[in-house]
Amino acid sequence: MRLASLVAVLVFLLAPLAFASEEIEAKKPSGDAKPLTVYEHRSGEGLRFTWVVPEGYDGKKARNLTVICHGTGLDYRWGHWNNKPGIFRPQDIVVSVDGPAPNGDTRLFLGDEANATAFAKFLGELRELFVVDKLFLYGHSQGGFFVVYFAGEHPELVSGVVAHASGAWNWSKTGAPVRKVAIAFMHGTADPVVPYGQSVGSRDFYDKEGFELLHLRRLENYNHWPNAVRATECLDWCEGMTTDDPARALECARRLLEPKPADEYSWTTVVDFAGALDVLARFQPKAKRGFAQLPSSLGLKAKALAGDVDEHARKHVAALRKLLPKKGALALGAEAPWLGHLIPLREDLRGAPSVEAFATELGYDKLLAAQSKPAGEIFSAWYSDKPPREIHATIVSALPKAFLVEGYPPELAPRVEEWTLRAKDLALDDKQLKSATLVASWRSGWRDGLRSYADLWKEWKLRGE
Repeated sequence: MRLASLVAVLVFLLAPLAFASEEIEAKKPSGDAKPLTVYEHRSGEGLRFTWVVPEGYDGKKARNLTVICHGTGLDYRWGHWNNKPGIFRPQDIVVSVDGPAPNGDTRLFLGDEANATAFAKFLGELRELFVVDKLFLYGHSQGGFFVVYFAGEHPELVSGVVAHASGAWNWSKTGAPVRKVAIAFMHGTADPVVPYGQSVGSRDFYDKEGFELLHLRRLENYNHWPNAVRATECLDWCEGMTTDDPARALECARRLLEPKPADEYSWTTVVDFAGALDVLARFQPKAKRGFAQLPSSLGLKAKALAGDVDEHARKHVAALRKLLPKKGALALGAEAPWLGHLIPLREDLRGAPSVEAFATELGYDKLLAAQSKPAGEIFSAWYSDKPPREIHATIVSALPKAFLVEGYPPELAPRVEEWTLRAKDLALDDKQLKSATLVASWRSGWRDGLRSYADLWKEWKLRGE
């Protein structure tokens, strides 16, 4: 069984069973509920959902509401099991609901009118049960595809959506109404179930469609699992981009820039510099999404934070200048220790002036765009039924022309190197063997570059108030 299939089966089997022995108290939402405690209820249409209220919720003052949409083969219990109260959006009312479509013992979120209508009715009922300010959606896997689709169908109902480990269905609407909704794509670069490139491609497509409230949160070497800490950060971005309160927006930016300890999976990653810069740009003079009233003290704090980020970015640029080839365009050579530093930097610090200037100097974005076609050849070959010799030939030939593309299957390079060692058995020719050396260079370039990248981003410290 391929790794992707195995992970998909494990996600399907284990997540629902996690609740098998756990009793959840049935209770209609009310202002006197114990905070950060999971309760369950049914909507008027029969959808089951769990709900949690934050500290200080009294049923009178409006709070933000986040709704969790699960993936394939799961149900309403998945949300709070994998996104614990107090970790996931601790200041929000949080609801986790069944997908509208029955699927045996589980539920589905399907991208059609019936599902969108049923979900819209459910959100309307939540506004009657809770006192709600802004409403956000977080979807994982199939739920991630759905929340982007739903935003296109009913943009008037949501302020922002986070699509995790998914992307966007190609029939999702992209017209002017939905462009007012903040959309964040969050994805692990080592996802074996839904390729990371799905979210990159979706972000790029929405960008070309004119979306400005748009973000990609890259999770270095992360898999398909949920992650309450990083999902909360993406929802902080949604809130920071849509709130009318500059103090609240600044708080969101600071949370994005705050280094976090290892999460429940013992995993750490770079802070969301790019997301924070998006929010901080709202404080600039004559910003498109600026504030009606902005106290000068908050504007100065935001400017200082953005300056700190760019100062950090300049350290990365300086380090890369020492590693990059001294002359000529970027190319994959015998050694490429810059590879795993430059590619993440372009995404993780997108919007930092020094990184934007560096990318322009290198012609990075134009070169990356030109590499999409040979990258597509690699993916097509990898997922084909062709014999190893032909797959090997395509990969070793195309990779030197597609080395800036991120998100290839994690096992691609090891498999190519394994096949290269079996050159005689697979009848690999001399041209293939010579080209295969660049695959090893690409792999080591990522390893060494990521090490130097981490050495620097771990130095980041958020300035105190």
